[in-house]
Amino acid sequence: MVFFCVLLFFILFPSYSQGADPAPAQSLPPVVVTATRTEVPLNQLTTSLTVITPEEIRERQGDLVLQVLRDVPGLNVVQTGSMGNATSVFIRGSESNQVLVMIDGVEVNSTTTGAYDFANLTTENVERIEILRGSGGTLYGSQAVGGVINIFTKKGQGPMQVGLSAQGGNWGTNREVLTLRGGVGKLGYSFSVGHLGSRGFESVNDDYANLSTSARLDYQVTQDASLKGIFNFIKGEVGLFNNNNFASMPDPNARQTTTQYMNKVEWEQKILPNWDYRIWGSLYKEHDKFSDDVDSCVFFGSPCDSFRRDIFRPQIITGEFQTNYRFEDWGTTTFGFQYNRRSATTNGGIDEAIGNFGYYLQEQFQFLDRRLIVIPGLRLDDNRQFGTAWTPSFSAAYLFQEIGTRLKASYAKGFRAPSLNELFFPAAFGCPAFGNPNLGPEKSWEVNFGVEQNVISDRIKVTGTYFHRNVNDLIEGRPIPGDPFGCFRAENVGHARFNGVEWTFAMKILSPLTLSANYTYLNWTTEDGTLPRRPHNQGNIILNYLQDALNINLIANIVGRRDDFRAASPFGNIVAPGYVVVNLASSYTLPWRFSFAKEISLIGKIQNLFNKKYEQADGFRAPPLNFLLGFRVNLGS
Repeated sequence: MVFFCVLLFFILFPSYSQGADPAPAQSLPPVVVTATRTEVPLNQLTTSLTVITPEEIRERQGDLVLQVLRDVPGLNVVQTGSMGNATSVFIRGSESNQVLVMIDGVEVNSTTTGAYDFANLTTENVERIEILRGSGGTLYGSQAVGGVINIFTKKGQGPMQVGLSAQGGNWGTNREVLTLRGGVGKLGYSFSVGHLGSRGFESVNDDYANLSTSARLDYQVTQDASLKGIFNFIKGEVGLFNNNNFASMPDPNARQTTTQYMNKVEWEQKILPNWDYRIWGSLYKEHDKFSDDVDSCVFFGSPCDSFRRDIFRPQIITGEFQTNYRFEDWGTTTFGFQYNRRSATTNGGIDEAIGNFGYYLQEQFQFLDRRLIVIPGLRLDDNRQFGTAWTPSFSAAYLFQEIGTRLKASYAKGFRAPSLNELFFPAAFGCPAFGNPNLGPEKSWEVNFGVEQNVISDRIKVTGTYFHRNVNDLIEGRPIPGDPFGCFRAENVGHARFNGVEWTFAMKILSPLTLSANYTYLNWTTEDGTLPRRPHNQGNIILNYLQDALNINLIANIVGRRDDFRAASPFGNIVAPGYVVVNLASSYTLPWRFSFAKEISLIGKIQNLFNKKYEQADGFRAPPLNFLLGFRVNLGS
């Protein structure tokens, strides 16, 4: 707390902090690619997309991607316990396996569960994160029913910059990061390695260790052609204190280790000034290992019969070609095709692979000096398992330039291919196979209507979006007719409907002080009446103070009541209480100059500032107050 008192002193007496250079103002809107697969200014989109910028990641000191995703409207992030435990993301009420997650355009969803576990994904080499809220099925195919989360790696250029940071705090929490980026001639390079660890806050078996490495090389072969290589590696190991939640007792030695690799090579070339293409291939591999010692494994108070070890090896191989042709300043045609092969092997009996070809076509039309933008699109997927799926979309936006009002509307279809678990999960525990090879895809359609309004020379911005989504043929476990043990099999029988409204507000109160807030109301209906962990009301309030060398960031995450299922006996559906969690982050750049460093900053943050006792998922206690204090050094010239 002394650290933050010192920072408060520099707010009250700003003359002591004027030795550092002021932060450069950002005058142009960010350029994004996820919404259209082409570079488009954020203020010209026809769909709902949020960008988490590198400045915001730095201000909030988000060590993990999941920490900064909590601040995005329409997203609910649920972690089952301490740092390193399984973490799911829901967008506008969608299932977590209906959210497509990509790193530099490479799909990283698990082929077995269909979802991506955000527990181990760190931010040290992240340039920005783009979150498309709403179906992206036309451009991205399966999993994009709820939306797309695309994480981009930093590109190296210019003089060499070396960064080093180290932090420590309570519960044995520690964070160390080394970054190196720059350019030599035609070659740009970016590299990072980071470690995040904690002994946890529970009594036993709650420790966590994460080692992450990221590298990117960009080579400008000619003025019009470039070659790019990207590599990401993550290894996380965590003690599963909550593994025996169903028996209302801790597990002293259940462990999980997750290793992820991502490799991508991409060639991009401009054929003519208005015609370009890119071709790339990637490999994503995951190795998940779970183990539990027989001496401590307990099932309803009785020892388990044997030592348990589960091993999962999901893998995705992808190849893609995309070309863009621009018609002067009024239109862009995008065409591409993609092949991916999703596979998995497990020690439980799955050893399967499924191939899919996807073809997409999109037109972007700009009329009336870009005040009117119209974007139709169409995609065909040819899946080896279930056949074909068509996913059309249409979106438009119109800007009333005189009053600063932009109206947006969109319609889109989407689908989710069955996961390998849903198709091929074998017989277990005396039950026939849960997997059903005859499953078809889950299908969706949605409409969105939005308005954006700038007020007082863009000092205030307000947006509102209404969304409606129908999902049919949901894959659910249903009782097997005639089975005496009440066993289940996956079937296309579910249906869900979602309606909601998102509001965002951003205001520049004073030159150094900004306020932003968002609120999402979600209403849903299903056949059985229950969708766990999808709150009807949630939002965020963010205050950021940036004056010369000093930055203070205060965030309140607000999550309302929501349905859940009880993790321990007696099992059943419950209504979980809402909660408000406040996080604080701050940094101060020292005003003195050093011969060995360009910049030295003191950094610190407090997660769960008021030590709120709450659970994101029933039976899984969320972390209490956790602080980290340290420094950040920039060794660039």
